[in-house]
Amino acid sequence: MNLGFRLQQELSFLLKSRAMLGALLLLLVVSSGSVALGLAYVSQEREKIEELIVLDTQERDYKRTLAVDYGGAAYDAFHAAWNAPSDLAFAAIGQRDLNPTMMRVRALALEGQIYETDSINPELALAGRFDFAFVSAYLLPLIIIFAFYDLFASERESGRLNLLSVSAQNTRSLWVPRILFRVLGIALAGLVPLWLGMLSERTALGSAIGVSLAVLLQILFWTVLVLLIASRSAFRSETAASISVGMWVVLTLAIPIAGKVYIESSVAGIKGAEVSLVQREVVNDAWDLPISDTMNAFYASHPEWADSPPITGVWHWKWYYAFQQIGDETAAELAREYRESIVARDRLTAAVAWLSPAVAIQRRLEDLAQTNLEASFAFEDEVRGYHEKIRRAYYPVLFREIPFSQERLAQIVIPDFQISQKSGEGD
Repeated sequence: MNLGFRLQQELSFLLKSRAMLGALLLLLVVSSGSVALGLAYVSQEREKIEELIVLDTQERDYKRTLAVDYGGAAYDAFHAAWNAPSDLAFAAIGQRDLNPTMMRVRALALEGQIYETDSINPELALAGRFDFAFVSAYLLPLIIIFAFYDLFASERESGRLNLLSVSAQNTRSLWVPRILFRVLGIALAGLVPLWLGMLSERTALGSAIGVSLAVLLQILFWTVLVLLIASRSAFRSETAASISVGMWVVLTLAIPIAGKVYIESSVAGIKGAEVSLVQREVVNDAWDLPISDTMNAFYASHPEWADSPPITGVWHWKWYYAFQQIGDETAAELAREYRESIVARDRLTAAVAWLSPAVAIQRRLEDLAQTNLEASFAFEDEVRGYHEKIRRAYYPVLFREIPFSQERLAQIVIPDFQISQKSGEGD
């Protein structure tokens, strides 16, 4: 029996197997659905970003026409900041679904603006958004289990194994074609929708190859695992199915749950709301403090404005913006601890990924899609830098007490928000 005949024979068996074709069709439908939902999600985000930019510019220009002083102009001027999705974000939504990707920033204290929508620590979630990463992590292994759990036992239990063994030249020629066709069918059913999605998004070649390899490794891992279980001659098909599903439960559910419990108990969490509360308390308390106390504290961190004319009345915009900045500086240490606690949890999550292929492939796809924790922090850092530009743009006219005029206000030009270019953006 030559190899060509065996391949033709196994292809014929596969096409006649309603159960196997049904499983492949199910995987194709689920994979297609996840890709379609991901594409719709990022498309909506891009539309919202475009709308935000237009409306933000229109509102800011209108507010400026109503301004009567620089402090009021800065108070009313919101500036859009956004984190546009990458060309692979549709496949793994990741932190984009948890942390804000669009903000409107102004010259006031920043911490409260950042944490109005509290970030969610990267603890292991059992069921996230239904995207391709979710399908690859949780549903793909179940299809593989269904495809291979009775590969050997079905032939043994039907009494055909001895006849097949005699007719085959060797054991390899008996099983390899069947395994290859099923693996190929699973890979195509899972990856073709993803490839079409990447084609529509014009995903960079490196990212496309990376995500495809990650999925193929996931398929290889589960195929080998299930075949090792199914090849035990002592196991009936029901036993092999039970053990395989048990392994799926352990690797995709039990280990992540145990990891989540361990992470929560070992790393003390600080909520973003706590950072915002500290900042707000400092700002609110400043109204009851002597103006000189606030200004001296501000000049200590901003000595370039220490020669500003003293405040003689009970109110001045530069005092208002000074205690806004002091609020941020007071909350800075807690904000740093907050980020460190999230990073610590993320590192432990990475360690758990070595024990759970479900967690591993989700993290890998989020890394490639730039939707991971690092990307979220990068956006936050860009917002902080942008806020610095905004307040520094108004400080000269406030602290030098330049007489107000619309002409001078028009000279305060703050560039549009920019973030590091992601592959595929702007294509």
